[in-house]
Amino acid sequence: MFSAQGAFLLAIYIYATKQAYGNGTGDQAFYADQFKYDQDKKVYLCPEGKELHYTRDRKKDGKTIGYEYRNDQACKQCKLKARCTSAKKGRSICRHVDQDFLDLIDSQTKRNMEKYKLRQMIVEHPFGTIKRGWGAYFFLTKRRVSVSAEISLSFLAYNLKRVINILGTEEILSRLRQRKKVVLA
Repeated sequence: MFSAQGAFLLAIYIYATKQAYGNGTGDQAFYADQFKYDQDKKVYLCPEGKELHYTRDRKKDGKTIGYEYRNDQACKQCKLKARCTSAKKGRSICRHVDQDFLDLIDSQTKRNMEKYKLRQMIVEHPFGTIKRGWGAYFFLTKRRVSVSAEISLSFLAYNLKRVINILGTEEILSRLRQRKKVVLA
């Protein structure tokens, strides 16, 4: 991807699931993600359809981290208050200062769940094992072709060792014998 000036631009796509915040009662129907934000009115709508209005900034170390929304009057009259909150005054929702960006990431992740699931796989463990467990702190060869062959051999050895640990040598040998019969038949 290139900009108007011809410079190369790098696009980074973030795939992360939205964090679910509890409500103190354990009823998932009233978790914070069930409260919908109305961008036009700048209010939250609770699952019962009541509006929660901005009341104050939430700060940490003097810096605004979010905005608090609540409607104590509506909560007092709500028949589902016990399911929604254990607070005497009523429910409050905190909207993070970067919530619009976080919502964009969430919708992007939902559209690309197959990529997200691929990124959930752990890849650091093999590198750590090869580096620390086997003492391969640096490459012994130079140039791309030979370094590629060296790392390929390291990962082949890692994968074989893992298969032996998972299946055992007898199971591997029996599977190889079965394949040999299929090839020769």
